[in-house]
Amino acid sequence: MIKKIYPFFLFISLISYSQNSVLFTDNFSGIESVLFNPANIIDSYYKVDVNIISSTSNLGNSYSVVKPYDILKDIEFGINDFNTLNNITNSNGNLGALKDASGLKSVDSYVLRNDYSSHSNFYGNSTVLGPSFLWSINKYNAVGFTTAIRFNGNVSNLNTDLYNQFLEKTYLDTPELLLKNDFGTLTGSGQSFSWYEVGFSYAAVPLHNSSELLKVGVSLKFLRGIKSYSFLLNNLTSNFTLNIDDLENSSLDLNGSISVASSYEGANYGQGIDIGFVYEKRNKTLPINSRDKKGNIYFNKAPYSYKVSASVTDLGFLFFNNVKQQTNNVNVNLQNSNFNISNYLGVGFQDTKKQTYLLPTTAHLNVDFNINNHWFINTNIDYYLFSDTRKYAMKTVSNFSITPRYESQHISAFLPVSINKFGILKSGVGLRTGFLFVGSSSIISNFFDESKEFDFFVGVKIPIYNSKVIKEYKRSIRKYTLDNGRGNLNKKRRH
Repeated sequence: MIKKIYPFFLFISLISYSQNSVLFTDNFSGIESVLFNPANIIDSYYKVDVNIISSTSNLGNSYSVVKPYDILKDIEFGINDFNTLNNITNSNGNLGALKDASGLKSVDSYVLRNDYSSHSNFYGNSTVLGPSFLWSINKYNAVGFTTAIRFNGNVSNLNTDLYNQFLEKTYLDTPELLLKNDFGTLTGSGQSFSWYEVGFSYAAVPLHNSSELLKVGVSLKFLRGIKSYSFLLNNLTSNFTLNIDDLENSSLDLNGSISVASSYEGANYGQGIDIGFVYEKRNKTLPINSRDKKGNIYFNKAPYSYKVSASVTDLGFLFFNNVKQQTNNVNVNLQNSNFNISNYLGVGFQDTKKQTYLLPTTAHLNVDFNINNHWFINTNIDYYLFSDTRKYAMKTVSNFSITPRYESQHISAFLPVSINKFGILKSGVGLRTGFLFVGSSSIISNFFDESKEFDFFVGVKIPIYNSKVIKEYKRSIRKYTLDNGRGNLNKKRRH
């Protein structure tokens, strides 16, 4: 049974730590697109778009290549597993027998490769979008409302090379060699945050004509912190010299500090703002991009040749008013056996204070090319705007992606390919229907190749289309197709 349960919890830990990487970027993404650019909610196919529940999560690291399908394969629960456990424990209570019967697997059995380094990084975030909606007031104005629970976490510059030394078979067989080793400097830091979020969005069209469209948008977000945790290893060095013949002449040098901090219940709050714009270059040869029956320019969801959007998201802060911090200072220089740990280890008292953290502010640049009526190529850059060494700022990972897609009213398909700042390459697939979207931007690379990232997105929504926009769009496309067909036929006749 342990064999079954262990990979399950390993898998859950993977998908729970998760950079918004939905890559759900088509023109029917509706209210979900506000996460990347608030200007996206205007000029929509929808009169109203309601998100019931959706989630996007991403986990990555520069250290291990995990075998997710082996983990999934071992997630098998059933009554027989519990009967087997009861029979073993009731018969002899022998944990060794339990291990043999269950075939307990080690962590290494789910890992393809470990790249040990003195600067290993682990990162991830997750967003659960709750009840949210988009309302297109008219052709010039739209509003949105979102509710979400978000998680952000990372571990930076961890010395996994030291961890490797502890696990090497040579050292395990002869521990005295391990004690003689100079481990160098152990550095690293980590942090995790979780919070509730309520957002109000507004988007408008300040410029439109038969060849151009400009959209602008803003989202104001109000945050309530749930939990924060952080740790810091500050230049922790160790050097032990073991003299087996004369133990009193052995020496130990251990210096540095370890700090941990965590928040407790309190009036934790924060505010954030997202701003963005979208510019579309329209194809003037299409009737829908010229004038409607009343002589007015009819711009809603007219086809574009290309679209450029830029935005800055999560510009703001999250404040925790009850953070307990403890720093343990270590200064050991031991050269004899008369050792009293209280003389060398300084344990700091817990200090309660207020602490403000900056949100993971990210700039986004997106270019969408319309190859023809239904085929598109999307390129996207997500760039984290703060330094990775900034202490009181939540972190995310810069990313570049290219996504070809097929798009129509009732179905869209995506094939995203992306690479992040650590050089980790991944590819995946996504699918959107009228009421459901699901996919992963790493599932293909995880299945056919080694990958250090895993992500997924899934959601259920209720779309209420703007019938006038859909009808006018389809009528104009048919007219354009027929006119082109007649024109080509006339050219052939003249020749």
